[in-house]
Amino acid sequence: MRLLHLEDNENDQVLVFEMLRSDGLSFDVAAVKTRDDFETALRQKKFDLIISDFSIPSYDGLSALAIAREVSPQTPFIFFSGTIGEEVAVDSLKHGAVDYILKQRPHRLVPAIRSALHNAEERSRLQKAEGKIREQIEFLDKAQDAILVLDLDGSIIYWNKGAERVYGWTSDEVMGKRTANLIFRGVSEPQLEQVIKTVNERGEWAGELRETTKAGKPIIVQGRCNLIRDEQNQPKSHLIISTDITERKQLEEQFLRAQRLESLGVLVSGIAHDLNNMLVPIIVGVDILRAEKISEDAEVMLQTMEASARRSADMVRQMLTFARGGEASKTIIRADQLLKEMNKIISDTFPKSIQCRVRADKSSWPVCGLPTQLHQILLNLCVNARDAMPKGGTLTLATENVELYSADAVPKDLKPGNYLCISVSDTGHGISAGEIEKIFQPFFTTKAPGKGTGLGLSTCQSIAKSHNGFITVQSKMGSGTEFKVFLPAVSTAPREEIPIRKTPPPSGKGERILVIDDEEGILAITRAALENYGYAVSTASSGLEAVIQFAKKPDAIHLIITDLDMPFMNGLATIVSLRKIRPDIKIIIASGSEKEVEEAKRQVTTEAFVAKPFTNEQLLEAVHEVLTRKK
Repeated sequence: MRLLHLEDNENDQVLVFEMLRSDGLSFDVAAVKTRDDFETALRQKKFDLIISDFSIPSYDGLSALAIAREVSPQTPFIFFSGTIGEEVAVDSLKHGAVDYILKQRPHRLVPAIRSALHNAEERSRLQKAEGKIREQIEFLDKAQDAILVLDLDGSIIYWNKGAERVYGWTSDEVMGKRTANLIFRGVSEPQLEQVIKTVNERGEWAGELRETTKAGKPIIVQGRCNLIRDEQNQPKSHLIISTDITERKQLEEQFLRAQRLESLGVLVSGIAHDLNNMLVPIIVGVDILRAEKISEDAEVMLQTMEASARRSADMVRQMLTFARGGEASKTIIRADQLLKEMNKIISDTFPKSIQCRVRADKSSWPVCGLPTQLHQILLNLCVNARDAMPKGGTLTLATENVELYSADAVPKDLKPGNYLCISVSDTGHGISAGEIEKIFQPFFTTKAPGKGTGLGLSTCQSIAKSHNGFITVQSKMGSGTEFKVFLPAVSTAPREEIPIRKTPPPSGKGERILVIDDEEGILAITRAALENYGYAVSTASSGLEAVIQFAKKPDAIHLIITDLDMPFMNGLATIVSLRKIRPDIKIIIASGSEKEVEEAKRQVTTEAFVAKPFTNEQLLEAVHEVLTRKK
């Protein structure tokens, strides 16, 4: 296979080549460093894969991606860079990159390459199959086409049955009438003049037009117009063959959305893993600080930190649930509590020029759902409201019990009944009529570049649908916007939660624990948490380092805690190597990816699993339970 590698660092070029070779991938590599060399190679040869750094002197990755999409749109394009942020990563996926890999995590490159090549091969097979199908049904399609003939003045002199089906008029109704007053009502005058000019100069024209049916319905047609000449080679008439492609264009748009969301799911999984690692030192650190003598103000601050970190951890789990198409368990929720939480966030973080009003009481009907997802809806809507009021204004959160029993009160795929309506309204600049039809489309945004990804309202709508609810919006330019979220009400009220008194985690008796993780922050905070409770701790920042340590004194270690996703030697390989040295060693997996854990469980046996981000208490309970468990 042929690989084009755009990279100005020779060491990174060698690294990629060696990684491919060591993994059994055989490539003929064309390594280039500059824009000119990249574009020359791209235009002269055909490549099976393109790997590019994002930041090149006097060049950038998005420009390289644009050229690649133009010259060789079918070739998979992967970014391998150390200088790419989340916003830019989303932008690169929107513009056609199949993946991005950070140089800090090179072990992810080869799986990404294999996935990209596999997907490209599948697309090629699909295109070939579709090509054969198109050839077989070409003649049948023509029978469905609209075929009409116009004189040189644009009046209709022939109108077939296909045209009747496409446009709705019969032949008797249109004969002798000008097309400009019928099907071309939706075509702009400059565009129509350009079509006529092209036909007169070249003898033919082909392209897409937005036309209109007898019922006034706009349709998209793939049109072909040919100039017909008489025996003296003088222009005589125009032959038009039009195919209604409205449904096809809609399906293509849906397919492209699905592809973008699929790519986003891959991106979310990678980001979620990193976020889980970042949250561990915060959550465990809060528990450690609580053990110290601190002031009341400091305790309040710790409570805020802990609540925010736990909320972030919940949102990360929900992101992964969405990306994998799974669904967590739902509970009974009181919306007034959600609104109170959101009011506090607004008060703490929004500009003081924005005043928040909350109209909700305990008479609001409860709903069944996922608290984090409903919180996410409110957060997205409130952030949009904030951005719509750059000079300040009023943001109102309210709940209302509504009875929707008429047939047209709810969407046709939902059941009439009692609904709780949660409204978020602002006094901002409003949304135009043209934009309001598109705001729920993925990646559509009215914000400036770099200010948003266009996924907030799309996510809100997806969450509402997963809760058997729906969202409506009303807006007037200059007078603000109101979003209403309707959720089915339930008759069961939530039970009052009885606070459980926490007992101090059990202390150790000097048992030595080896902690393995490639994140220094996690190693440091885990060591502190365990040592504070009487354990002796050794750390290793890689699987290889852990195996070397363990091989020296295997009997001195009572327990091993290891991450799974580590470079070069991952957690699974590390566990296998450790068990070869001492088969009975007790091992706990600490990972932020349940999918990785499930795959690991099918290959090795461990004593326990602690999900990142874990709390101090969860860690200590797991350690105590494993150490005291009898085999």
